[in-house]
Amino acid sequence: MDISKKDLLKETGISYGQLYRWKREGLIPESWFIKKSSYTGQETFFPREKILKRIKAIQQLKDKYSLEELANMLAPEITNRTFTEEDLEKFEEIDVDVAACFMDHMEKDEFTFVEILVMMTLSEWRLKEGIPYEDLDAMISNMIKNLVVMKDVEKDILMLKIDQKRYIIFISQKMDPIDDFVIYLDKRMEVVFRESLSELSNVMKIKYQRIFNFEFDEEENI
Repeated sequence: MDISKKDLLKETGISYGQLYRWKREGLIPESWFIKKSSYTGQETFFPREKILKRIKAIQQLKDKYSLEELANMLAPEITNRTFTEEDLEKFEEIDVDVAACFMDHMEKDEFTFVEILVMMTLSEWRLKEGIPYEDLDAMISNMIKNLVVMKDVEKDILMLKIDQKRYIIFISQKMDPIDDFVIYLDKRMEVVFRESLSELSNVMKIKYQRIFNFEFDEEENI
C-alpha cells in the first residue's frame, strides 16, 4: 500500500525540504519515490509501511548520530565483519537451539551479518509458532544452500506451511516498485510469517552499533 507525498508530510509533520534533504543524504532510497499519474498530473507516492518506519527512525536518531552515520546505518550495505560463537551470545534475539542448528549444518562457528539476521528471524518465529526442534532442524538444513550465496539484505524471508510442514523461501526486494510484485500460491500453502531482512538490518545495526562498532561496505570505497 502506498502513501502520497502530501499525506506523508501531513502524517509525519516533516517539511518538503526535510524529505528531499534526507533523500540527498541517502537516508531515504531514491527508489521509494514513485511517480504515478493522477487527476492533477503526476504525483509522488511512497511504500507506506517502509517510509513511515524510516522517517520514525530518522526522527528518533538524528540527534544522536550525524547524517553520515545515519546513512550508513540505514543503507542496505552490510558490515564486512563476521561474528563468532561468543558474539552470538550478545544478540538477545538469537535462540540457542537456532544457533546450534546453524553451526551443525553450516559446519562453522563464524557467521556473516546476513546469516545473523536469518538466525534472529527464525528465533522469533520459533518462539511465536512453538516450532519443535525437529522441524527447526529440517527447515535450516534445507535452506542453507540458498543462504550461503546471499550477499545482501535486500530480501524478504517467508515461512510457508503446507500440510503442517514448514518451509523457508527468500524473495528479492529488487523490484520497481516492490509493491507491484505479487506471489500467487497454491491454495494448500499458507504464509505463516514474512520478514524484510533490510528492515531488520536497519534496526539491528542501530541497536548493536555501540557493541560491535560496525563498519560498512560503502566506507571502504571513500
